[in-house]
Formats: sequence, structure tokens, C-alpha cells
Amino acid sequence: MLERRGRKFGSGKDADLIGVDALSFLASNPELLKRFLDVTGMEADQLRQAAAKEHFFVAILDFILAHEPTVLDFAAAAGLDPAEIGMARERLAAPRS
Repeated sequence: MLERRGRKFGSGKDADLIGVDALSFLASNPELLKRFLDVTGMEADQLRQAAAKEHFFVAILDFILAHEPTVLDFAAAAGLDPAEIGMARERLAAPRS
């Protein structure tokens, strides 16, 4: 069962780790990575610098969530329930206290 209040989801992963997994997923798929770079206007050499910023992982999850087949592929690759991806995105976008 997915836990909405705790840090970890049913997979045992927290939102930060899901964001990192999403970046790895994009990096391992040249076609998706190119599409992400085209949509964001970023260059590949900017990824490492952008990954240091919290909002970057929200953008990656937004990109994945915008296309259901990509959501399902990422969920399968990362061992996640697809709902965990949206919940992770919401947690990463929420102000941190």
C-alpha cells in the first residue's frame, strides 16, 4: 500500500531517490533524453549542473508524467507503482521545512 504521509512509498523509495532514478532512466534512453532536452531547451552538458537544483527533478518527473507509456516504462524499470511517480513529484515540489 502506498503511504502518503511518510517519506517512503510502497517500493521503499523516497521521493529524492525516485527523482534520481528518473534522471538515470532518461540518461539510459537516448531518444527520451533528446526529447527532454528539446522540450526544456537544455544542452546535455548542463544536466549535471541542473541536477544540483531541487526543482530539476520536478521537471524530470513532469516530463515523464506527461506521457503515459513513459510513466509505465519508468515505473517498470524502477520497480515502482505508477502512482508513486506522481506522489514523488508532489513531494519534491512541496516547500521543504
